[in-house]
Amino acid sequence: MSVLNELTAALSSGAIDVVDLTTPLSGDTPILNLPQPLANTVGLSLTPVSNFDDAGPAWAWNDVTVGEHAGTHLDAPVHWITGKDGKSVDRIEPHRLVGPAVVIDKSAEAAQDPDFLLEPEHFEQWQQEHGPFPENCWVIFFRTG
Repeated sequence: MSVLNELTAALSSGAIDVVDLTTPLSGDTPILNLPQPLANTVGLSLTPVSNFDDAGPAWAWNDVTVGEHAGTHLDAPVHWITGKDGKSVDRIEPHRLVGPAVVIDKSAEAAQDPDFLLEPEHFEQWQQEHGPFPENCWVIFFRTG
């Protein structure tokens, strides 16, 4: 059996879990806001073009306006001076987008403090409890309540 067939079989049987980390973008999607006098991008807005009506009887679509820093960034370091020489999302090799993942669950902390901030010691604490991060892993911090 080829590797691709084995992968397909494992996905079909549920032997491999796939977690969809996407989230819909909307006008409520948080955006990065910098303090004045620094410039900020716009939030997300949709302007209807047609909605199965006279403007487009067989389709619905919108014009989308969104600033670059809306939503989650998997290439976040490249947007800051400390990561300016890194790879933006269009330059990340596809094989780097698949790999083992660890989850740092700070939902209790976020419930107690809506301004909870993930700090380096939280990564160290996780490793003390679970061992070193797997090579080339994704560290996911999404259980924030």
